[in-house]
Amino acid sequence: MQEYEGRIKLNFKILATFYDFFDVPFRFNTTGNPRLGLAKKIPNAALRILDVCVGTANSAIAVAEANNQNQIIGIDLSPDMIAVAENKLRKLGIQNISILEMDATKMDFKDGEFDIAMVSFALHELSYELMMSILKEMSRVVKESGTLYIIDYAREERFFKRLILSIHLKIFEPAHIPQFLRYDWNEILKSVGFRVIGAEKYLFSKLISASKNSAL
Repeated sequence: MQEYEGRIKLNFKILATFYDFFDVPFRFNTTGNPRLGLAKKIPNAALRILDVCVGTANSAIAVAEANNQNQIIGIDLSPDMIAVAENKLRKLGIQNISILEMDATKMDFKDGEFDIAMVSFALHELSYELMMSILKEMSRVVKESGTLYIIDYAREERFFKRLILSIHLKIFEPAHIPQFLRYDWNEILKSVGFRVIGAEKYLFSKLISASKNSAL
């Protein structure tokens, strides 16, 4: 586990300063932005939301700006990513997000503490075993009938978009990304106590919605 923590902190120490450039395509194509799609799905109510692997807080900010009654807690292992996120929150004056340095495989939260958990463009970075460990922890801290949202890469059908995505994945993403794109999310999430209730396609990505169901 120490090796995992060290690798994450080192990788994102390097990436933190330019990580937000990866979101540039979403700024020019707002209808294809999965973060805005996620924000629209969450009611503006007094909900406790956990953003796992919050990074520079792009998804958390999208949700917080749309829903000022939500209370969002973001966690991440990288102090450098957290520093970038907190600087953005100060500049934007956002008050309903707090960020903690925490290992997502062993969260310091009680069972059923959150109404919603979300994770954006992070699971593809992890080995299958680490990903499953984090999803199990997310299931533990989400209340019964709570909701899980996952944003991550998805295959493109059109040639030009498929070419751009392929080049990006080969340069910037881990070698196991082809396997990740073939994961059966219905079976994966069922195994950790969630039921997929929807999947929407966005630019280079998809948004998966799932409900926690103790009967599974």
